[in-house]
Amino acid sequence: MPEVAETPRVPSTARHYAQAIFELAEQEQGFARWRERLSRLREVLERSELGAALRSPEFSAAQRRELAQAVLEQDREIDKEAANLLRLLIESRRTAMLAAIEAGYRQLVDRAEGRVAAQLSTAVEVAPGELARFSKELSTRLGVEVNFQAQVDPSLLGGAVVRVGDRVFDASLKTKLQQLRREMLTEVQSS
Repeated sequence: MPEVAETPRVPSTARHYAQAIFELAEQEQGFARWRERLSRLREVLERSELGAALRSPEFSAAQRRELAQAVLEQDREIDKEAANLLRLLIESRRTAMLAAIEAGYRQLVDRAEGRVAAQLSTAVEVAPGELARFSKELSTRLGVEVNFQAQVDPSLLGGAVVRVGDRVFDASLKTKLQQLRREMLTEVQSS
């Protein structure tokens, strides 16, 4: 499959936060706890009034801090380290970046543990057995454990597009038809 494009990256500021959290997790000798912390903070920001209040220009910095403190005192699932991160993100007005920080952290952990996330896009749904076979084959080729996330994209017409990190392998019928069209146009123009 030819390589055609890069997938979007985690913004650099979010990568810096993710790297710092990753280093803390390494010191604690456990990546899972920080994964849970980040997930919980994201849930709180997405599903509570706190997230909306932190994004609102109507609240002053002091009011946002007070509101966050009240939420942190009530939520026993948020420990001291997670609370400190939330306070830092509030102070720097970067709470909207939490999902990107979490994604960057997951990428770092996956790399450290010899895994890579991949996305498989196909025109029709892929059976779980086929997905497992794709994962095994790509894991063997790349020399790392590949965890696929599958999605259906009817615009592909057939074939598949695989995204692994920054690489995209496109073997879709849509792309092959576009290549054939370009070749035909080039041939007509050169005649």
